[in-house]
Amino acid sequence: MFFQKFLKGINELKDEEAKAFLLDGHGIVSNWWRAKHTINNQEIQDQLTEKNMIHHLNNYDTPLPANHPYASLGKTYGHVTPYISTTAGSVQRDDFYQTNIVFPALTTALRFATDNFRSEGYIFYGYLITIQKKSIELVQFSEEVRELHIYPRYLPYHHEGELMAKIHIPAVQLEKAEKYNGPAALKELRQSKLPSAVDIINNPKYVDPLTYTNIKELI
Repeated sequence: MFFQKFLKGINELKDEEAKAFLLDGHGIVSNWWRAKHTINNQEIQDQLTEKNMIHHLNNYDTPLPANHPYASLGKTYGHVTPYISTTAGSVQRDDFYQTNIVFPALTTALRFATDNFRSEGYIFYGYLITIQKKSIELVQFSEEVRELHIYPRYLPYHHEGELMAKIHIPAVQLEKAEKYNGPAALKELRQSKLPSAVDIINNPKYVDPLTYTNIKELI
């Protein structure tokens, strides 16, 4: 079992919403829970399927069919997904050039947070628990989709370094949130500088996982 650090970029998030995720203990919830408002344990179990996971990974922006049970709650599979995408970074191999290509977690999170560096958004820092095996039905464990030994099937977005949470990321697992301005962050990246956050919200109730186990760092 590992406590894996992650980043999650969220675009067009209001300052008070970002603070509520951390300071009010809301955490980050899945779009399915947000759209449905109330859920129960049986519904959670029914949603945690490999079929829904594949829709989340490969068909996020695909329109829902008219007969989908949650067609009234959203327009796409992403609008009603029980899963939550985060990134821990990724490495891909280029056989032709005999080199490895690194996709840092921060760059990926920045793209999502700022809509490809066009606007402002937040990056949340936190950790999830993985067990180095598929555990789709177990809500307490996250799926390390980026790990090819666990998920060998081809995924077009593997470079995003997907670490997939389920239903809810508790606030105690969120260390902080950093706000970024997209154009300014892109300018700094092009100058080989680490982008500077516009604002930082620290979570005083964050529970440091170092208390419990070893940590796998970001790529």
